[in-house]
Amino acid sequence: MNSRNKTSLVLGLLIAVFAVLTVSFLCVPARPALIKLPPLASRDDLAGVIPPGTVRISAAQLVSSGGDASGLSCYSCHHQDSPPEVKLDAEHRIVLPREHADLIISMRNCAECHSKNEAVALNYDATGNVIVPEAHQGLLAMAHGRNFRNENCYNCHDRNQLDQLHTPEGAKLKFDQATLLCAGCHGPTYRDWEVGVHGRTSGYWDRQAGPIQRVQCTSCHDPHAPAFTGIIPMPGPHLLHPPVPPHS
Repeated sequence: MNSRNKTSLVLGLLIAVFAVLTVSFLCVPARPALIKLPPLASRDDLAGVIPPGTVRISAAQLVSSGGDASGLSCYSCHHQDSPPEVKLDAEHRIVLPREHADLIISMRNCAECHSKNEAVALNYDATGNVIVPEAHQGLLAMAHGRNFRNENCYNCHDRNQLDQLHTPEGAKLKFDQATLLCAGCHGPTYRDWEVGVHGRTSGYWDRQAGPIQRVQCTSCHDPHAPAFTGIIPMPGPHLLHPPVPPHS
């Protein structure tokens, strides 16, 4: 075979390869425009499933801002000479009195699971108390710490002065000093909070332009159940090159 025949053979093979590639590109939808994409969620739809924020009005904020803290007066119901007894069930979990159920249920954010377009109906018993659905019974439980290690009211509240808090070392604290109480067990997180790594900071980046505002631990975390509940995930992004579905 002379050189001219070899050249013709090589050119023929190249033409065949390029022809196969051309047919492949035409048959395989490689461009996103050729694939029907799901519609993006609208701003209104997202507003229904994204919680409006983790920040809550805490006792510390209410007291420090001069708000009406009359609802925090423990001795409007309890007598100071008779500290209430903490009752535990067979699994050593605290039995929250019915009168204190609002300490837990009212601090939950319904928008974390329920859309604004989803009607949430509340049912009441004969005495006027809300009937908590079975799926929501866990929301009434104390959940501060793993393995029930910190589910005792008097770990934080002073038994002899219910409107005060106390550190593990016995130092007395007011409700608006709750962050110092959190620091007693959560030292690394508290140090992160001090330097602005953890928690919410608002105000001015330029300190010469104005001050910054830091919120207390209990402004985001419910002290009785500090872990955040799950949030419904948002729709995924549209891929620039989506995966090609297998041919049947």
